[in-house]
Amino acid sequence: LADNGINSSMIQLQIGRQDSTDQNESSTTVLPTTTDNDDDATKKEDDATKFITDVNLIFKRLEQAQVLEEECKIFVAAGLLEGIDPKHFQPIHHVIIKEAELFQRLLRDSSSTIIASKTDDHESNNNEHTSSDEWIKQGEQRGERHNFAMYYKVSPTNQITCRLETPIEPQLLIPILAVLNESELYKTWIPQYKVPRLEVVKSEKLCQSGRVSQTILVETEVPWPIAKRELILKAVACDDIIDSDRNDDDDGKDGVGTSRILVRIQSLDCEDNGEDGLEILPARNGVRIKVDGGFVFEKCPVHHPMAKKKKSSSGDDDDDNLILLTFTFSVDPKLSILPQSVLNFFLRTAMRQIWGMFLHVAEEVGDGKRPAHSDAIERKREALYDWVEERTSALLQHSLSK
Repeated sequence: LADNGINSSMIQLQIGRQDSTDQNESSTTVLPTTTDNDDDATKKEDDATKFITDVNLIFKRLEQAQVLEEECKIFVAAGLLEGIDPKHFQPIHHVIIKEAELFQRLLRDSSSTIIASKTDDHESNNNEHTSSDEWIKQGEQRGERHNFAMYYKVSPTNQITCRLETPIEPQLLIPILAVLNESELYKTWIPQYKVPRLEVVKSEKLCQSGRVSQTILVETEVPWPIAKRELILKAVACDDIIDSDRNDDDDGKDGVGTSRILVRIQSLDCEDNGEDGLEILPARNGVRIKVDGGFVFEKCPVHHPMAKKKKSSSGDDDDDNLILLTFTFSVDPKLSILPQSVLNFFLRTAMRQIWGMFLHVAEEVGDGKRPAHSDAIERKREALYDWVEERTSALLQHSLSK
């Protein structure tokens, strides 16, 4: 931020913390005590005492929050808005609050303890007897280039929720982010299936709303007689990295002293018409599905089961220097009945192969074997990838030094 002409000392405010020089008694409105017979009024007055009334401080924080949002510092930006009456907000400040809540949900989903009471096998995979809160361990892969574990659950309304956990080597972080970001190239590497049919026939970027925020349209052919599925997907990134000028105990969001990069994905539909200037009309050639989830990159715990006996590319033990990639998503396929054969194929075949191909393509990008990705990276280097490299270096410096 200092490079952009912003005084770095102005950005020292952290989540939920107010400057001691500005937070004296004169900066808040203190109301008289109400009677015990007016609980609602008392609550409103108690809330009012939390609002900052110093106009200069309000303006300063609103301005800083907007700058931080442009740098993907969503949590820090939201923290600066705490204590400010929303009547002072511009539209961007409401967006910051909304995004912070969505990223908090992603963190909860990706860090919650999984207790898989079942193993997905041919005898015990019956949706009618599976609780919507009960994780099933679909399986794990070891011995290949990348170890990973997959879990899933199915709700009574046939919503499928999956979680994949993969330890990766630090040098794979930037290529993975590049594969995620280059949405127009998805069709070039996502596996296509003819029997049963599961084929991405269209992948189009609809808009770029920020440095690493974009909305894409994906159309997929599925087995007959199911109609084509359409997905309008918005992806937003959050830089939750502890920089060298911040204290570890100032991090504050779901894990003291933890640095992370997060990428949130969420589908859009007609009710989101107008978001980012997009006109979102009803689907014309199929059924529009709903997806919610995202990716979390953070230091891999040494005790993580998928990290054990993980070997680096040089063949040496690398358990202490791994990044944990967690991908969680929920998808509503818009089916009144979810055939077991469809669920089995999606989880046991499609998701495993797509995830494996995703990691393989990232390795090829890192090795310079994907010309289209290499060209995109060079073309966008000044606007995007130099920044991505700087922030991922900060993540690795903080995470791997612990």
